[in-house]
Amino acid sequence: MAQPQNNINVAAPGFSGMNTQDSPLELGLEWASIADNCVIDRYGRIAARRGFQQVTTNPDILNGNPVVTMAEFTDEAGGEYLFVCGNNTIYIQQTADPFELVPMVLPGGYIIDADNWDFASLNDTFFFVQRGQQPLKFVPAVSKTDLVLWDEEATSIPGSATAGFPNCITAGFGRIWTGDYDDDKSFVAYSALLDGDNYQIDAGFFDLEAFWPNGYDRVTALKAWNNYMVMFGERSILVYSIGDAGPTTSARLADTIEGIGCIARDSVVPKGDDVMFVDATGVRTLGRTIQEKSVPIGDLSYNVRNDFQFALEQEPADDIKAVYHVEDSFYGVFIPSNPKTYVFDVRRLLQTGAARATQWVNIRPRCEVRTRLRSTYFGGRYGVYQYTGSEDAGRTTDLEEVVLTAIDMTYITHPQDFGVPANLKFPKQVDVTVIGGRAVDLFLKWAYDYSNNFTNKAQFLSSGELAYWGISEWDTTGEYTQGDLLQTPRFNIWGSGRNIKIGFDIGVAGGPFSIQEVNIKALQGRLL
Repeated sequence: MAQPQNNINVAAPGFSGMNTQDSPLELGLEWASIADNCVIDRYGRIAARRGFQQVTTNPDILNGNPVVTMAEFTDEAGGEYLFVCGNNTIYIQQTADPFELVPMVLPGGYIIDADNWDFASLNDTFFFVQRGQQPLKFVPAVSKTDLVLWDEEATSIPGSATAGFPNCITAGFGRIWTGDYDDDKSFVAYSALLDGDNYQIDAGFFDLEAFWPNGYDRVTALKAWNNYMVMFGERSILVYSIGDAGPTTSARLADTIEGIGCIARDSVVPKGDDVMFVDATGVRTLGRTIQEKSVPIGDLSYNVRNDFQFALEQEPADDIKAVYHVEDSFYGVFIPSNPKTYVFDVRRLLQTGAARATQWVNIRPRCEVRTRLRSTYFGGRYGVYQYTGSEDAGRTTDLEEVVLTAIDMTYITHPQDFGVPANLKFPKQVDVTVIGGRAVDLFLKWAYDYSNNFTNKAQFLSSGELAYWGISEWDTTGEYTQGDLLQTPRFNIWGSGRNIKIGFDIGVAGGPFSIQEVNIKALQGRLL
């Protein structure tokens, strides 16, 4: 005889993010098997990502090539420059009408072979370096349209006579630091104080060959952090303290970390009082790495570790890049050959130390930049996009008409047996509380007994009451303009099985969207 109807309530379903690492039979409704085009919002709910709004109005200037790297520079006079690198050219993206990419003027005879530039600024000068290329610099006091050679005679660039040119650069402690040279991967040089061009007086270098803890390693990235200069290798990390007297006389090797390193220069991103980076084993934070010094502990990407590692292995390290988005507190990793962008929420880590993981699909951002005015820009196939709004806005193939496109959000659970795996279940109704979603269809999908053959049922989201809390919308003056619609569509479903997967598809448009609560009403049948 069938049992009375039971109700399974889940507040904030999927709030632990995706988990493709552990056995799905042991994962509750707090985990997602798929979370496409999702983020974890500030209330811990699965929510749709923001939109990609195309900024570039002349993307044809890229000749079909993507934007690969970007950087922002603000000069001492307050001038702002958004540098965009693609098509073996360095552009400035205009952030006011006509919003065009404008090529910078290169030194006579200079030819760019790739677009994987690294950047740093010091004393009103902006520096560009990449593997195998003589470094460039931008000096706005001299010209706002031209780039010049870092040193025309190539005599004062550190190591240029014997080690080639650097591939990574950072500014710290009033100096420019460079490393990963063409012919000496363990060479790190620093400039004179407040003079990024001077490597002859009050300057110096580190030869790290004798300091790597586990044999040969190579410098992959440099970052000034918490009164330290951190020198990342592929398989180890050296942390130098820099005293008040400067690196020449007071630098000390403060810490050595072996077994963990950084494989991708452009994955090193500061986050307040910490630094995140991509190791061969996953995503890590420098503070936790120094504290634990252990490969399995502090792996932010643990819940998708195998999938993430496989994606990393398919991509050249130079093409792996990352972003930290302050408002939504996520660290996103771009792997161009992979159709998925991995997004890790670092607002509240799980008890294991892992971050809540989601993924973005149907877009392939290559790089990003976070500006002084707190805007986030992504670079991709057709130029520069701003991360804002609730729809994607791009250009059609004729490059003339802007088209608004809904954000396709998908969330699916793991198979659920509700604690009685041997009994047959007869789910009758699924009630879902959502916040947002305006004039769009919400599709419920469900499947039994580990099948991916889903049944779909739609309800139109058209009206609702203002939520007491939610993702509020604000106008350009910072004034509150409109709350979010709170709705509870109810779906009658059918079928039976020992376990059930449920999920939701929605094309988000017109406003933000998140899933607040799910209630599943089911009858429990006989023992099988």
